[in-house]
Amino acid sequence: MDNSQPIFPISVSFEDGSVESFDDILDLETNLEMFDSDLSPKCIATDALGRRIRLRINNVLVLEELSLISDGL
Repeated sequence: MDNSQPIFPISVSFEDGSVESFDDILDLETNLEMFDSDLSPKCIATDALGRRIRLRINNVLVLEELSLISDGL
């Protein structure tokens, strides 16, 4: 297992307290809509191991970034 990559399912906790879980990239692109975890500081995206991730879905609903946020940031 590669510990340097996020592991599905991916969970996004929104500022209203709701949480959505996404099983794979297609699920993210189909159901999350435009999203940028860097521009949504009150939303928290985590992988299956509870690690914070950087998640970006662009305006044409394509995954642009899915990466772990290093502890040093």
